[in-house]
Amino acid sequence: MGIVLSGICIEEGKLDVPLDWRGLDPSDRSEVKKRIGEEKLSISYKVLKKAGSAEKSPAPLVYFQGGPGEKCPRPGGIDSCKPWIRTALDAGFEVVLPDQRGVENSSPITPGDLLRRGGAKEQAEYLKRFLARSIVCDMEYLRLERFKGEKWASLGQSYGGFITMCYLSFFPGAFRLCFTSGGIPKIPSEISKVYEKTYERLEEKNEKYFEAFPDDKDILSRVADRLSSGSYRLPDGSRMTVQRLQSLGQAFGMSTGFASVHWMLDEALDRGEGLSENFLRDVWQATSSYGDELYWTLQEAIYMNGGGKPGWEAERQRDLLPQFSPEARPLMFTGEMTYKWRFEEDKALMPFKDAAFALEGSEEWDPVYSLPQLRQNPVPLYAMVYFNDMYVPREWSVETLSEIGNSHSIVTSEFEHDGIRVGDAFKRIFDLAARNGDLEV
Repeated sequence: MGIVLSGICIEEGKLDVPLDWRGLDPSDRSEVKKRIGEEKLSISYKVLKKAGSAEKSPAPLVYFQGGPGEKCPRPGGIDSCKPWIRTALDAGFEVVLPDQRGVENSSPITPGDLLRRGGAKEQAEYLKRFLARSIVCDMEYLRLERFKGEKWASLGQSYGGFITMCYLSFFPGAFRLCFTSGGIPKIPSEISKVYEKTYERLEEKNEKYFEAFPDDKDILSRVADRLSSGSYRLPDGSRMTVQRLQSLGQAFGMSTGFASVHWMLDEALDRGEGLSENFLRDVWQATSSYGDELYWTLQEAIYMNGGGKPGWEAERQRDLLPQFSPEARPLMFTGEMTYKWRFEEDKALMPFKDAAFALEGSEEWDPVYSLPQLRQNPVPLYAMVYFNDMYVPREWSVETLSEIGNSHSIVTSEFEHDGIRVGDAFKRIFDLAARNGDLEV
């Protein structure tokens, strides 16, 4: 039995899984149970269906959240849920919302957990168990245990698309069809190529922002100058710096990103020569990592596939681009890039610093994708690619899709990265699957 909230029946559940899936097949239940006995995590999930629907369980559609390290949506009712959830429920799907390992109710990672692991290297090895390959094994075990091995559909948003590609690489038999939104990674993985395109797109976003709000160019520089000549603190006591100011540009990839940053700058300068308390509060709320520590700690690790070294690639490339320097005037915003300063200035991330630096220097990683398997992929894959995507460059998404068997895509500039959350981007690929005869509930 579940609870009913405004037209949605919600069942909540938990499933124990092994911390370490290496060398283990989720279908080998006896070995899985043994590994769980050695060290386990708890995976939390929710199953939604329309209240009053038939007793027979509809087909399951599992949602792979973006991130890394972000929790799944918490629905409040049929009229207030995300557009994609409404589309899926109206079509008769049962929507499965799992929190990925290490997130929210799925054995969240705390600073104490890391310290108990030992030094920086041991902490980094522990964090590697919270990447795509392990998440995929959790989901496959959930499918086998909770859904009795029934094939499911999936929707992967952003990093959830990376998880989808990993899942299709190793367990393609789990699916009847897959959808992704802003989530097709570059395969083979090349972190340097990813950030080359990401910085190009970021520069375009800066240009468009200042075209929309030309006066903000001067305001931003004045704010930066005041930060450079004064000492300002955020509500948690963290020092407010120019680099943190620049990081507000992370919002530029979302539909309301320009407006949210503009209205912060609109209140930035106080009547004297300082910065307003409202502005400092808003910056802290927008940039603090409390509750999202894994997002930045694992940000570059998600691009590793069997080898290589992250090596603070985003910072390395920024240092080659003087227009993004904190000393540049006019100042430019940065985006979804992890830099060393985050672990030195953001109090939420300071306990993760040693582990983060060890991860950035590591060269041993689990294989995440199998391009040979993806080339012969048997599962219908429908991808929404955002032409102006600031986080997942369209160029690499289109290139990857050209290599994947049975793939179909829509490339559009109508939406930003959050198209399935605020608009009908999911319905577009959903309807395409229906027209192609691949959508059968």
